[in-house]
Amino acid sequence: MRREITLRLGRTVHLPIGLRFAALIATLLILLVATSLAALQLGSTPVSTADIVRWLLSLETADAETAPIMDLRWPRIVAALLGGAMVAASGYLLQVVARNGLADPGLLGISQGSMAAIVIGAAVFGLAPSALVWLGLAGGFATALLVTTLAYRLSSATGLILIGLAVGIVLSAAIEIVMVQGGILQFARWLAWSHGSLTAVSATNAGMVTLWAAVLLPVCLIASGQAMPLLLGHEQAAGIGASPKKLSLLLTLLAAMLVAPVVASVGPISFLGLIAAHVARRLVGESPGEVMPVTMLIGALILISADTAGRTLFLPVIVPAGILISIAGVLTFLIAARLSRSHR
Repeated sequence: MRREITLRLGRTVHLPIGLRFAALIATLLILLVATSLAALQLGSTPVSTADIVRWLLSLETADAETAPIMDLRWPRIVAALLGGAMVAASGYLLQVVARNGLADPGLLGISQGSMAAIVIGAAVFGLAPSALVWLGLAGGFATALLVTTLAYRLSSATGLILIGLAVGIVLSAAIEIVMVQGGILQFARWLAWSHGSLTAVSATNAGMVTLWAAVLLPVCLIASGQAMPLLLGHEQAAGIGASPKKLSLLLTLLAAMLVAPVVASVGPISFLGLIAAHVARRLVGESPGEVMPVTMLIGALILISADTAGRTLFLPVIVPAGILISIAGVLTFLIAARLSRSHR
């Protein structure tokens, strides 16, 4: 029997929450706080806990050596936490829409679609980062529609993935063609960004990601409660009064909106949605209302851990977080594909 606690919001709203789910959320939040503190401390110039506490309590009186270091570290930590949650949520939404546990913004070409639009907008038209987000949204959503349309009549899980990979390869080739047009310096800058690096994240980038996250992450939590019918299949969902086509379109648009600001700020983070959602389902089951928040927290934890490891373990070389996550993602993809085959 499942044990529950009741969260009371006022006199009329009572929300039952499973004890295991509540304990898992609390554990993940503690891990995020601990990892964020470690990320502030670690680096080429270590910072003591006392200096961090003084900086947090009063930025104006922070140590003259500590403040510049914190100014470099806190934006990338904020971007890692919120960006990781957004990409992970996007991956889970795509898995629900496609009814495919292997779906991911990178595997379906959505990240590459956003990248292509952003690279063209920045390199060719010189658009500002705030405008690039909207352009990336249009590119990601158009790519998502293209891939799902091409794979509409394919019932196998591998068909959707193969089409997404093919579209992603074509878009990646187009991106590299544009990248090399600006000379070696511009190519080097674009190359680091294309691997999902948080090195160049500024306070402006962190603020932009925060603004989008403040709007979209609560929407994801609300939308996850409406996504259960899609897990039953389109015919069954229509049979219980849902509108599967409309819901799928809205969730796909939401998935693209989650990816676009992250790609514009730090570049694509492939496999993050696949890893986070896969682990979350293993921990809490298949209920979207529970899987979604756990997926967000795991995504945030993975990205900030990968970024911290990439800039501390291999000094003086800084390894982009996207590369480390891709290595782990390939292993997760193979394991998930193996499990999916054994279940069938």
